[in-house]
Amino acid sequence: MKIVIAGQDRTADLGAALRAAAAGRPAGPKPAVLPESISALRLRESASEADYLAELLRLLRYRDNVDTLPFDIPRRPGPAGAVAAQIKAVLWKVLRYQHNRVTGRQNMINHLYTSALEFEHRQRDAELRELRQRLAALEQKKE
Repeated sequence: MKIVIAGQDRTADLGAALRAAAAGRPAGPKPAVLPESISALRLRESASEADYLAELLRLLRYRDNVDTLPFDIPRRPGPAGAVAAQIKAVLWKVLRYQHNRVTGRQNMINHLYTSALEFEHRQRDAELRELRQRLAALEQKKE
């Protein structure tokens, strides 16, 4: 494990504490691994603010969706944990239609915001290109 914060390797001072905290947690199913092409870690490869913004907008399109797909319900150990997990699973099945309604509306809002950000970015790029062309034309007339 390597921990990098603000470009500095902090593994030596934070690694032991994180390992100890992780060892105290119950083992469970691992989260799904995202493909590297849509990982937020790609943002650190940006060479400029413009690159960062372009990559952020691209990644945002992949991440603006809330789903209600089945998932593993965390549970406590022992029989009481098993009973509680079963109750939660039944409640999830019974109330899922409500979650679907809410997430459907939230997804619509998320998509609208993402589209608005993309539109604004494209519009500013077009304005910047136009201003650069006008400036170049003015500089040529001056000469």
